[in-house]
Amino acid sequence: MTDEEKLQRIYTAASELFIQPGYHETQMQMIAQRAQVAVGTLYRLFTSKAALLDYVFLTTLPTTKEVRLTYPLAPVDLRELVNRTQAAYADWNHQLTQRSVVSFTDLLTALFTAFKRYGQYFLILEHNPQVNPALTALYRQQRQTLYQQVGSFLQRTRPQLNDPQRNAEVIVDLIFWWCAHKRYDSFESDMLHGEDDHMITIVREMLQRSYE
Repeated sequence: MTDEEKLQRIYTAASELFIQPGYHETQMQMIAQRAQVAVGTLYRLFTSKAALLDYVFLTTLPTTKEVRLTYPLAPVDLRELVNRTQAAYADWNHQLTQRSVVSFTDLLTALFTAFKRYGQYFLILEHNPQVNPALTALYRQQRQTLYQQVGSFLQRTRPQLNDPQRNAEVIVDLIFWWCAHKRYDSFESDMLHGEDDHMITIVREMLQRSYE
């Protein structure tokens, strides 16, 4: 395997284990075993578990430039993590308010796309809120911003709805559940492996019928 292929395996394994059983409970040996790489390879690529966590956070965020990595990767400066996270959230929020999101279908597409990307990232923070309090605070703020944005959209486009803000919370939480919690944080996840995309399609169609 190339280093890029190993990194992808490590990213996937670490993301899942940092959710369950959690960051503090996860050992590098466990990550190596799930990723099917040698522990020595893990330490050749990362100086520590903290560096691996930062890599997971940064890899989740979109980037417009190609980053050349120098191994072993070390923990990232907190200010860089915070700044890049704020920029990613700002871009997400802009997409939800731009003119291209004019229909409920557009809104659902934007929300499902974003939660598929950020679902594991958010779950890691939910399960390990003290690992990076600054990122946890940004996530909580972003969640509230999403509720407000979707609520404003519903109030503007569905004036007949009672309590659009509450409906917004239901929509956001339901999408988050099926894109992340159900897939990575549920005792049923192994039982339903391979059915995720089909179920998400059903949930999307259900929301479409309910609010169109």
